[in-house]
Amino acid sequence: MRTAPAVPKRRVRREAPEASLPTMDNEISSTPADPTAAVITPLVKDAYRALEQGQLDRAETLYRNALQSEAQNVDALLGLAAIAAQRGQVQQSIGYYERALEVEPRNATAQAGLISLIGQADPQMSETRLKQLIAREPSAFLYYSLGNLYVNQNQWPSAQQAYYQAFQMQQDNPDYAYNLAVGLEHLNQPKLALTYYRKAIDLSFQKGRANFDQNRVIERIGQLSARHD
Repeated sequence: MRTAPAVPKRRVRREAPEASLPTMDNEISSTPADPTAAVITPLVKDAYRALEQGQLDRAETLYRNALQSEAQNVDALLGLAAIAAQRGQVQQSIGYYERALEVEPRNATAQAGLISLIGQADPQMSETRLKQLIAREPSAFLYYSLGNLYVNQNQWPSAQQAYYQAFQMQQDNPDYAYNLAVGLEHLNQPKLALTYYRKAIDLSFQKGRANFDQNRVIERIGQLSARHD
């Protein structure tokens, strides 16, 4: 199992798509998708479960134990990169991704995680590289990362298209539905955004957690539904 990296959340302040309705001071969700299936050790499996549940200290301990058993365990390196990124430890996260790439130079998860972290420094290069990865092997996670990169450049039409592709490829991911809804609001499509906010909430409750503020999304659903239902 490849543990998807979690890049640091960046606050995105949205202008109101409708003057008569208040909007949330939203963050896009920048924690990528669930990992793809692969053979993993029990330690890594337990570590990923802890990471999903937000137990960062426990996940870190388990991933480090996995590395002690196998110094080149890519899953453990990706997991530690994800934890460091969630804590805002960008340089440490980059270091783990680089170590993972030393073991598997073509690992798309590590490449995309690294691109996401350095994207602000050279967004054009990051966009080009992400598109190359997508052309070689399309995945929901890569489209999601591309959408986040566009958001950092305030390119909402392109971001919305990337989030749409991500959600189409993985329709059980609440973060993809949520970011797609945020993008649609930026494009002044509140009724369609409402549909995806509802999908995001439903999926987040099915999974038992979300990387966005569920209470705020529920509040926004109420505001939009009062106008558009």
